[in-house]
Amino acid sequence: MKTQRTTRYVSCIALFMALLAGNLQAQGVRPGPSFFEDFSDGNATDGSPVNWIPFVDTGGGTTGTIPGDLDGNYYNYRDLSISVRIKRISDHTNGQYQSGLGCRYMPGPTGGYWIEVRPPNRFLFGHRDRWILKSATLSFNIDETELIIRVDAVGDQLKAWCWPADEPMPEEPQISLVDGVAPEGVVSTYEGSQGGQTIFRWVKVESLDVPIVDFNGDGKVDIKDLLKMIRCWGQNEPSVDLVRDGTIDDRDLKILMDYWQQDVNDPTLTAHWAFDETQGDIALDSVGLTPGTVLGGAVWRPDAGQLAGALEFDGVDDAIVAGPVVDPSSGPFSVLAWVKGGAPGQVIFSQASGVNWLMADASQGLLKTELTSSGRLAGSLCCQTTIADGDWHRVALVCDGSNRILYVDDVAAAQDVQTNLTGSFGNLLIGAGSTFAPGTFWSGLIDEVRIYNRAVKP
Repeated sequence: MKTQRTTRYVSCIALFMALLAGNLQAQGVRPGPSFFEDFSDGNATDGSPVNWIPFVDTGGGTTGTIPGDLDGNYYNYRDLSISVRIKRISDHTNGQYQSGLGCRYMPGPTGGYWIEVRPPNRFLFGHRDRWILKSATLSFNIDETELIIRVDAVGDQLKAWCWPADEPMPEEPQISLVDGVAPEGVVSTYEGSQGGQTIFRWVKVESLDVPIVDFNGDGKVDIKDLLKMIRCWGQNEPSVDLVRDGTIDDRDLKILMDYWQQDVNDPTLTAHWAFDETQGDIALDSVGLTPGTVLGGAVWRPDAGQLAGALEFDGVDDAIVAGPVVDPSSGPFSVLAWVKGGAPGQVIFSQASGVNWLMADASQGLLKTELTSSGRLAGSLCCQTTIADGDWHRVALVCDGSNRILYVDDVAAAQDVQTNLTGSFGNLLIGAGSTFAPGTFWSGLIDEVRIYNRAVKP
């Protein structure tokens, strides 16, 4: 067995070195799962389990549908492409096509983008709030023509094509723009009153999302991720199966190498407080949704963090209050942080009107969570590893839908079966207990707090 394991490691490292020597270029995005919908009977077609989710466009009053992904949770996709085949209703009074396709942003300005095609050959793409507008003159007459409109929303790049349905797609987009204000693209379909009406022939949605190559949830792809893939070589391990074929092999390794030594845009990262600020009372969330308010005079330490800066808490009244990010009852999630210092009974992470998620237990300073299910036999989970010893530790609480797992320094330190966790929508608290009780305020440094809507396995 040991010989087989050694041979596997040597083979994988040799393949890794070959790929690295080949100077592979990062691709940024790659085609993912796609599906069609023809709206013929209100149900998904072509055997794809598509879930259509209603929404309201708060910027213009348009109500319609957003296509869901294959898991029914569309908002996991930040980067994707969508194509819509539309036909103008010939007896419409102004002779225009309905826009048929929209781009929204999560997060982003409320109005969103709109697209419109106007006879005889105009193609418009703009933002209704900020007056961003791009216009193109098409090389064909669109009157009485079935069209295909495609939009790629990848990062802050927006590109749009329009062409007759019986012709090949143009190589270059007729319209493209960069929007640094709303850098995370979400494309949606809608039907509304502006610009006319449309018959949808079909909609094709294709994800261009970055694969989840940051296996351990530290924001980059490095030797730790490679070693995890090697440990799973030849096995069926979904958390590192990038090709999604049930076996970890050289095809998965090649994708991992596309992102080698890069910071990655993980679509499952829902909040990240890096604590790299040097002053002020706001802790920025790099994902952009939930900045935190610094209370009690906690001190920025730009050079004292495990990664760049950190925030120092005095153990008396220092804390950070941020808005709600995750409801523990809604599904798998993970909370990870670097901590140094602390004392028994002090809390790293909690939720107002809820419980303490990560803390040092009151007796020995062991890592503990009080987040439980609502069952009569539910209880806290505590490991046998001390975190209040003055050293840096990476701590994590991972809930995969069936289990609670506590990690210390990327090693699973305690685990139990715990389903149906108690829900809460309260604000998140960093460095204080859920009720701000004396003795629960953290005394020491906290750095790199991350929340994911998946079960990270450090």
